[in-house]
Amino acid sequence: MTLSLTGRVTGKTMSVISFVALIIFLPLLLLAAYQTATIISRATGKPANIIVDAGSITNEKVDPAFMRAFAQGGEESGNWLAPVQKEVAALKPKWIRIDHIYDFYDIVKKDADGLSFDFSKLDPLIDSISATGATPVISLSYMPPAIARENKVINPPTNWDDWALVVQRTIEHISGPAGKNIPDVYYEVWNEPDHEQFGGWKLSGEKSYLTLYRYADQGAAQAKNTRPFFLGGPATTGLYKNWIIKLVESGMRLDFLSWHSYLDDPRRFTQDQKNIASWLISYPEAVLLPKLITEFGFTGAKDVRYGLPYAGAYTAAVFRELAGANPLALFAFQLKDGPNQEKGDGWGIIGKPRYHVYPFFDRMAGTRLILTGEGTWVSALATKQGATVRVLLVNFDANGNHSETVPLTVTNLPNGTYSYRQDGNTSEVIVSEGLLTKNILMSAQSVFLIELYPVSHR
Repeated sequence: MTLSLTGRVTGKTMSVISFVALIIFLPLLLLAAYQTATIISRATGKPANIIVDAGSITNEKVDPAFMRAFAQGGEESGNWLAPVQKEVAALKPKWIRIDHIYDFYDIVKKDADGLSFDFSKLDPLIDSISATGATPVISLSYMPPAIARENKVINPPTNWDDWALVVQRTIEHISGPAGKNIPDVYYEVWNEPDHEQFGGWKLSGEKSYLTLYRYADQGAAQAKNTRPFFLGGPATTGLYKNWIIKLVESGMRLDFLSWHSYLDDPRRFTQDQKNIASWLISYPEAVLLPKLITEFGFTGAKDVRYGLPYAGAYTAAVFRELAGANPLALFAFQLKDGPNQEKGDGWGIIGKPRYHVYPFFDRMAGTRLILTGEGTWVSALATKQGATVRVLLVNFDANGNHSETVPLTVTNLPNGTYSYRQDGNTSEVIVSEGLLTKNILMSAQSVFLIELYPVSHR
C-alpha cells in the first residue's frame, strides 16, 4: 500500500491537521513573539545622557554611612569573622549583624535549679566585630533548645517567662558593664519570623510574633545597669504593611523598624521607602523611627551572580536609589561565604567584585547636585564636597549584556584647569565656557566614579 502526499485532502481532514498544528506550534509562536517583543523593548530602551549642574544648590546631603552595614547568616558557628577580620575592617563597617546566637553558641542551659547562661562561645565573635570598628546588631534568634517546645529552635518556649529572661540576660551581657559594655546595640526580635524555615510565625494565634515580641519587650525592660540600646523588628522576609502596622499599633517598646529586601529591580527599594512613609503617616510617633533593612540582595537564593560584577553593579544601583531616602542602615548579605562553597554561588562579599564598589560610596559624601539624563540601564548620582564634584555612574542590566557610551556633561564650572579622575586614572583637563564633556564607554555591569576638582598653578 502506497500513501500519496500529493493526493487529494478533504476539507475535514485539512481542518483536523490545522487544529493539531495549532496546538503543537502555538506555544512556540507565543515564545517567539515574547522574545521578539523583549528584543524590541531592549533595543528601544532609553540611553543615558548625563548632565550635572555643578552650580546647583540643594538641601539634600548624601551620607553614605548607611551602606557600611553587613549581615552574616547561619552557615557556620564559632568566630567565623576572625580569618577575614582584616578584610572586613578595610570596609570600615559601622554595623555587623549576626543571628543564630542561641542555637549556635550554647548560651542557655536549664536544669532543676532553673536557667543558666554562658556567653563564652559567643564572646570571641563579639570581640572580633568590635575590633573591626563595628557595633554588633543582634538578631535575638532562635529559641534556645533548652526552653523550646520539643527542643525545636523555631518553636515557642514552653514557658514565655523563660524567653523574657533569656532576652534580659543577653542585653545585660552585651550592653552591660559586667559583660561587653557596648553602647547603642540594636536588638532585633527574631530573624524572618514569617519564613516557614524559621518558624512560620503569624500575627495572631498560638504562634504569634506579637507574643514573641511582647515577652522580648518585657525582658528588655527588666535589663538592669546597661548602656543605651535599641529594640525592634519585625525582620520579615520583605516589607509587609500588616506586620509593620500591627507592631506599631501594639503599644510595645519599638525603637526601630526592620525588614529584609531581596528585590531584583533596584528601583523597588525607592518604592518601598515611599510605601512605608505612606503607611506611617497616620502614626506620628512612628514616622521618624529608624529604618533598618537588615538583609538585602537581588535574590535570597544562592546564585553565581553574587560572585560576578553583576552583584557590584546591582549594589551600586541600590545605593543610588537610597542615597536620598535615608534608611539608617542597609545590611549587605553576607560578608563571607560559608564552608563548602566550591560551586561559587555563595552570598559572600569578601574576595569578589562586590567588595570593591564599597569604597566608592564613602567618596560620594557631600551635597547632592542636580542631575538629569538617566536612562533605562545607566543611573547616576552627583555630589559636591568643597570644590570637588563627584559623579557615580552605574550600568546595571538585569539581563546582563547591555553596553553603551554615555555622554557626561558637567555645567556651571568655573573656567580653569581641573584634575579629572576616572577608573583610577588621573589627567588634567581645561574647562572653558563653564563646560566639561566626556564620552564614557560603559560595559555591562560596570561602575565608574568620576572625580573633578580645580588645580592651582603658580
